[in-house]
Amino acid sequence: MSIPVYIASAAAWIPPAESAAEAVAAGNYSADDNATNKIPCLPVASDEISVPDMGAIAGRKALDRAAAVVGDQVDLILHASIYHQGRDHHWNSAPYIQRELGVTGAFALNVEGMSNGGMAAVDLAMAQLEAGRGTSALITTADRFCPPGFDRWRGSYGIVFGDGSTALVLSTTGGFARIHAIASATDASLEPLHRGIVPFTNAYGVVVDENLRTPKKSYLEEVGAESVLQRAEKTLMSVVSKVLGRTGHKLDDFAKILLPNMGHMMMEDQFLKPLGISAERTLWNWGRYAGHLGAGDLAAATARLVEKKEVSQGDLVLLIGTGGGYSVTVAVLEIESVPEWPEATTDFVLPADVTQ
Repeated sequence: MSIPVYIASAAAWIPPAESAAEAVAAGNYSADDNATNKIPCLPVASDEISVPDMGAIAGRKALDRAAAVVGDQVDLILHASIYHQGRDHHWNSAPYIQRELGVTGAFALNVEGMSNGGMAAVDLAMAQLEAGRGTSALITTADRFCPPGFDRWRGSYGIVFGDGSTALVLSTTGGFARIHAIASATDASLEPLHRGIVPFTNAYGVVVDENLRTPKKSYLEEVGAESVLQRAEKTLMSVVSKVLGRTGHKLDDFAKILLPNMGHMMMEDQFLKPLGISAERTLWNWGRYAGHLGAGDLAAATARLVEKKEVSQGDLVLLIGTGGGYSVTVAVLEIESVPEWPEATTDFVLPADVTQ
């Protein structure tokens, strides 16, 4: 029997948000996209903080919250992101975060899984812990989607990008939620969706005005949107079925089903309709204000559930992460306790024209 693994803590750092309506008025965001996505604002980090430091802030908060469980013992640090981390090449942000946190004796590594990087890191960390190669792991994510490299409002179809960082602490000695099962899969036939038809290059650097629309458009024109949706749904449901098969649960058993933060129409097409669930069973009521936090949507949502006491002891929670490639990671959590964390790290300042 494998060693049980728990989530000992979760935390986030999210900066004040900027208004979608103001972005439309300024010509920075399509009014049609705004109406379709139904995301009224996005958190935007200032130039005063670096992306790796964002990760360290969330990591420090998570370690503080987990101190009674893990003490100063951290065996593994995994950092996931989808965008620029402050250096172009020959550098990893995970060891920087480790150094900033003063953690010694741990193995630190970056994980490149695009939007599924945070969940993929949970899967990788669990494998290490279940094998007895450590008793605790810290998983951080951090992203800032800033010009001139990326346009948070117009950079992709059906997704707008919010800045922020997240952290989870996993432990074999206890925590507020036990991870009963986790599984991942990749349908590599969908890899061209994020690559398109542009040839590979040998140079490396921050590309000015990089966007995801161009490669997606070229691939969709080649194979059709229906083909992409069908393959994505098949992979999603296959991994969901695998995890539920391991635990013996049904979708109706889950108090909450956590999903990536996407625009409303994309959420409907990629998740709500295939799963046969309503948005009320997710954290859409919060995620629509945060936007897509890169690799950190699921970790932030987990922190949100506990901070706002939207779950109770004994509740089951299903986490579903997806990312380019096309990869899917699904995990089943059981809430064993709801800790008293007075600070809500998933609260952030909303613009004047936005109310929850």
